[in-house]
Amino acid sequence: MKASGELSSILHPTGVRTITFGHPAHNSFPAGQLTATVAAIDAAGDDEDTRCILLRSQGEGTFCAGANFDELLTIQDERGGRAFFMGFANLILAMRRCPKPIVVAVQGKAIGGGVGIAAAADYCLATEAASIKLSELAIAIGPFVILPALIRKMGTAAAAELSLDAEWHDAHWAKAAGLYQRVFATPQEMYAAAEALATKLATYSPQASSQLKTTLWHGTSHWPKLLEERAEVSGKLVLTPEARAALAKFKGK
Repeated sequence: MKASGELSSILHPTGVRTITFGHPAHNSFPAGQLTATVAAIDAAGDDEDTRCILLRSQGEGTFCAGANFDELLTIQDERGGRAFFMGFANLILAMRRCPKPIVVAVQGKAIGGGVGIAAAADYCLATEAASIKLSELAIAIGPFVILPALIRKMGTAAAAELSLDAEWHDAHWAKAAGLYQRVFATPQEMYAAAEALATKLATYSPQASSQLKTTLWHGTSHWPKLLEERAEVSGKLVLTPEARAALAKFKGK
């Protein structure tokens, strides 16, 4: 796997487009990878032959470790901080505005922004190994950018528990909270179910599917401005002495 990450977008004869991301650091997202994924989702949304998107990551280990930690450590000013946190904001916004249904398959652990991807899915399947964790508060930042997606999908109470208790929550907790719709014992079972679901969704009327998605995302038209404001908050917090100390501690592990 390339050090900069990999991304593929493959359209199947069924009308399902599989977008797969990968990075050697537990499928984390450097800035370039986030930009490429946003572009792939936007392109799929504009493609008449694409009827449904299946978003997944490489391998059978971690689904997504969130934003790339090495890049987080290089932030030097508020402008850079805002740009860094806008990475996942732009990905969530791309998933929101895409007129095609997006099925997300979570084969392993999801951390930070990886949880945000699951929350922005129109339908999310996972394995029993797909535990979730938000560690942002522990490094003096807070999961501000992804919180709107979490609250929309899970409700305020579950999102608050996950944000404040910065420890692992298992896949069955995530399903009970509404983040995952179905949980499977193995990746093979999950991928088979995800492909079957995406194939079925691809047979539905594109116009009806688009209108349904618009209706399900009702009340989020303010998100572009909201997520930008949240990125600015995180971009400032990451420069505080508390965050610097916490990041240095994590780097030393």
